[in-house]
Amino acid sequence: MSYVTKYTVPFKTTSNISCVVEIQEDGFTGTSTELVGGTDPFVIKLDDDDFLYVPTRFSTATLRIVGDDYLKTLFSSNYQQFRVIFKINDVVKWIGFISPEVYTQDYTSTPFELEIQCISAMSTLEQIDYSITGDSYTFISLWDTVKKCVNASKAEYSNIFIPHVYAEGYDLYRTLANVLERMTISEQNFFDEDDKAMKLKEVLESFCKLMNWTCVDWCGNLYFIDMDHSGQYYKYSSDFLTYEMVNANSLSVQDIGFSGSNHTLDILGGYSKASVKTSTYAVGTIFPTEDFDSLTHFYDLPKYTSGENISVKKFYLPSVYKLRHYNIVDSQLIEVEDITENLSNDLLGAMPIKATSYKTTDELTNYTFDEVIQVRAKNYWHQHSVYNEPILSDSNPILEFSGKLPTAAFSAGATAIKCSIKTCPSNNLAYFSDTTSINGALTTVKIKCQFSIGDKYFDNGRWSDTPSFFYLTFDAQKLRDGGFVDVNSTKMLDTPYSGLDGVLIPFPLTLSLVGEAKFTMYCMDTDDEGTSISGYFIKGLSFDYKILDTIEDSVNGNSDRIYENEVNENYINELDEIEFKMSSWNNDETAYSKVLLGENYLQNTLYCVLTDGTVRPEEQMINRIINQYSSPKTKLTQILKYSTEILPNTVLLENFSVNKKFTLTGGEIDYKEGRFEAIMVENGNN
Repeated sequence: MSYVTKYTVPFKTTSNISCVVEIQEDGFTGTSTELVGGTDPFVIKLDDDDFLYVPTRFSTATLRIVGDDYLKTLFSSNYQQFRVIFKINDVVKWIGFISPEVYTQDYTSTPFELEIQCISAMSTLEQIDYSITGDSYTFISLWDTVKKCVNASKAEYSNIFIPHVYAEGYDLYRTLANVLERMTISEQNFFDEDDKAMKLKEVLESFCKLMNWTCVDWCGNLYFIDMDHSGQYYKYSSDFLTYEMVNANSLSVQDIGFSGSNHTLDILGGYSKASVKTSTYAVGTIFPTEDFDSLTHFYDLPKYTSGENISVKKFYLPSVYKLRHYNIVDSQLIEVEDITENLSNDLLGAMPIKATSYKTTDELTNYTFDEVIQVRAKNYWHQHSVYNEPILSDSNPILEFSGKLPTAAFSAGATAIKCSIKTCPSNNLAYFSDTTSINGALTTVKIKCQFSIGDKYFDNGRWSDTPSFFYLTFDAQKLRDGGFVDVNSTKMLDTPYSGLDGVLIPFPLTLSLVGEAKFTMYCMDTDDEGTSISGYFIKGLSFDYKILDTIEDSVNGNSDRIYENEVNENYINELDEIEFKMSSWNNDETAYSKVLLGENYLQNTLYCVLTDGTVRPEEQMINRIINQYSSPKTKLTQILKYSTEILPNTVLLENFSVNKKFTLTGGEIDYKEGRFEAIMVENGNN
């Protein structure tokens, strides 16, 4: 976007300080027009909330202009079309956008005062979807998540302030290392099961809740405030590349001075109980299952009759599976991309079909179809000695997945592959194939597969750093007897995954599998001595997932975890439940919402200078609330002189409230009058 100033609204305060409001339009190419400010040309209001630990406190603004032009060109449905920048002595003090789809004005007076409502730049994140960093889901650092949100606001803040509260350890805290760069999470956490993205504001709020911080836009800067921290802050440049360390300041309201006498004092009650819920976004099924009933019916093969046996097959276009197909061109195997122009029963590779067979002597009123994947490995007519054409072998992939598979940190669980197959010797792949395809010398038939997570590969019971394979094996004698034969299960009696059966792929208890899951199935190797099959059918292909039995027992089948504690039993009101959509790992199942700290899950392992020890964010939030709200708090509303020294992390003192410290939690600034109606809440932890 390229913003160019379209209108300016200059005015002076009662103290003769120069101010200007610039209205910039994305893509504007003309010259700017100067407008006349109204009675109170520019007033901002900081969102007010008595609860100290809200994740965001953004602001709104009202711009008043006098004239006879209604400026209807400023009406838009785009939240970031008209940027508003307010400056005092050429220093940016507020950045936002004109609220879209809002236009209500008096039109009877001439001239009239036009009111334009504005929202802070960060508020526009409520309308912006999260977008992935690359071509597929990956793990993103919390630091990059913050930068993504700030950059998407189009605010171009002068500085970004981050509290120096956390680290990977005490020693690293002293080095000023940015722990947010070492905390990562799967981007898939920001998309629901239907691949619908979260809004960036929700992503930002989730980050702030995890860190127990509040995001505030203030005076042309952006602050992440730790309400319990009055020490050092990183002061980052607008591009996040450089920083300096600064300290939170402390001011007395008497030293600031008053601009009115309409002061009020309120007593805020405490809470009886506080609770935090971690909304664990469980991975669940790692691999989706093809729903044959929802597939597009594409092709019907004419009925095939052999003696009294009849085979019926209907072909479909795959959805969940990415099935690979091949043709023979000039004695070479060529992969077919568009099967809609090449589909036939002779096409090599895999296709989803519904198939059935019956005898001419059967009295049928309806078909009962099996849902299977047909795999053609060779075509007899191309296999006689004259042509000597190639066939599919275990170097040719036939099945993958068309969509994105889970990108997560996998541990303490297992997946199991189940299926059954039936081999077929005849070139027409009739569904009633008998037992002649397996030679008596063979005892095992196998299908090669590859399963990886990130840069780790499953290799027959262990995980390898190099590309590896494993096999689905089937009993050749049972295949010789005819019909479908189940894959040989690797499940043992004492395997700690109740209800799971098939070829087990266990994940290590220690975290080492981080990244996107990928799976490839290759063609059965038909070159093995003694085989004469033209193809085979796969039925009931599934990939079940199960967490470790001991973990399932601990979570009682509920993926969400509740942390709660009593604050003060003498009070009536419970605090509203606080929901974490990013959370620590506490013997939970594999989930997108779990944050990593370095190479391991974030648990109670985050060093916090406030406690001089390691903490778990959810429990720390509870402890903060207990410390703050076990007794009543004082709330002050005072009419102060506007001062640039008042910051969101300023510790405010009041001479008549002895031994009490306050934090700014809201208010309204009238810049022309130099008046600040400040709302302050007692902060017992500063």
